[in-house]
Amino acid sequence: MNQPDDLEAQPELQTDRQRDLLEELLRGGAVLIGDVVRERFGLKSPIYFDLRETLYSRPELLWKVAREFVEKICELAGPNPAPQVVAGIPDTATPLALATALYSWQSKTSPEIRYALLRKEGKAYPGMPPGYWIGKKDAACEYNLIDDVLASGLTKRVAAERMRQEGVPVRRIVVLFDREQGDGLRSEGFEVHGIFSVPAVLDFYLERKLIRVADHARIRQFLQTRRFDAAAVKE
Repeated sequence: MNQPDDLEAQPELQTDRQRDLLEELLRGGAVLIGDVVRERFGLKSPIYFDLRETLYSRPELLWKVAREFVEKICELAGPNPAPQVVAGIPDTATPLALATALYSWQSKTSPEIRYALLRKEGKAYPGMPPGYWIGKKDAACEYNLIDDVLASGLTKRVAAERMRQEGVPVRRIVVLFDREQGDGLRSEGFEVHGIFSVPAVLDFYLERKLIRVADHARIRQFLQTRRFDAAAVKE
């Protein structure tokens, strides 16, 4: 049985490699903290993840992130695993999914991780409904939806529904950063995993003196009070 969001164990930063990656993402501008978020994007959030521009202009950093997805999916697949397939939430995570499959291929992982493409817009042929899926459909495989960040969960719901319509079951959803703001996906029956918990990442940045105490406190309060499950209750 799935645990409620507030009881979900926060992922720990297990390796020096993960810590180095988090520092590199912060210094490279993939993780934005404080007033710069409002100045650049007009958003009220005190934290923002701008992975598209940073990752896709730096292939070596994209490769490091892909390695984290590969290791997480292989860990979750468990002993005697089925072949895995990754599809990225369009458009942000489409390159992430491809990089993940290529990293798995190069590293000869067990299980192997294959790639499939989920379109953002359906492609229709005469007399046929719009199609969103490009890739094989194999009942022996487990299908993983991956994305950079989990906040409200809206894009994950849309993608999962499109896969369902295509006859492709979502085995699990894996994200790089879980903001832990009450997305509600787990209570809806989805298996969701974050490689990094944003509250744990903030604690790490503060411990390394990479962010200010004031920013740490401000973001933690924002994540605790601006919750999507609270908004759903009000509706």
